[in-house]
Amino acid sequence: MGSPSRAVDETDWLKAAAIVLVSIDHFGYFFMEDGRWWGVFGRLAAPIFFFLVGYARTPTVPFHWIWLGIILTVLESWNADWAWVAPNILLSLAFIRFARPFVEGLVEQCGWAAFVVLVCGLVAVLPPAARCVDYGAEGWLWALFGLYQRRAVDGRPAARPAGASSLTNANLIRFVACVTAALVYLWQEQEEFSFPRVHLAVFMLGLAAQSVCLCVFRRGPSRLKPPERVAGVVRFIGRHTLEIYAIQLAGSELLVKLLPSLRIE
Repeated sequence: MGSPSRAVDETDWLKAAAIVLVSIDHFGYFFMEDGRWWGVFGRLAAPIFFFLVGYARTPTVPFHWIWLGIILTVLESWNADWAWVAPNILLSLAFIRFARPFVEGLVEQCGWAAFVVLVCGLVAVLPPAARCVDYGAEGWLWALFGLYQRRAVDGRPAARPAGASSLTNANLIRFVACVTAALVYLWQEQEEFSFPRVHLAVFMLGLAAQSVCLCVFRRGPSRLKPPERVAGVVRFIGRHTLEIYAIQLAGSELLVKLLPSLRIE
């Protein structure tokens, strides 16, 4: 039995799932002739990253997120003959980490009004945001859901309508935030990838299952106690998630650039 400090956290499992899913996505994109099925499952990775950044309390933006994000953006543009590409997701996560305290202050003061304004604003900027940041404003909606999820599990009211208990109201607003993020993400991903009917149905089921899991997520020691070898791998992924993501993506970009025969068009 490991010490409490070495216990696997529920967050570690979520991050491990995100790494598996993003690896599936990148493998299909870079190395498979038809990557649609790979993309169906791979597109479920990004919501986890955004959700966890919104959920976390930490206000500090790690500097390595920024320089890794810049390097990954340059590598992608290099592979696209220096065409403009949306800045890497790490830069979007850094922006969310920076903005989160201000958004939470707005939520604290204005309740449901803040939620409506934030959601309407994010939906309104979907087209330009898609060109400016990876995953655009739909990623920010997942982060907003993560913020409301954290407030709900912490027992803090997300808004204060007359006649409603704090707990009931917090649960309601996080549910609405979840549904909004999932529907907008489904809409935008289908706009971009035009999944065939069967692929779309599987993606919808996966997104629904993922949304339920995130709705019941609460950070803390895992109830599942894996063998120590498995636990060690999961803990490692949980503590170095974005670094693993960056290495995996950079490696794929460099492989297809330096060995173009590996990329099947």
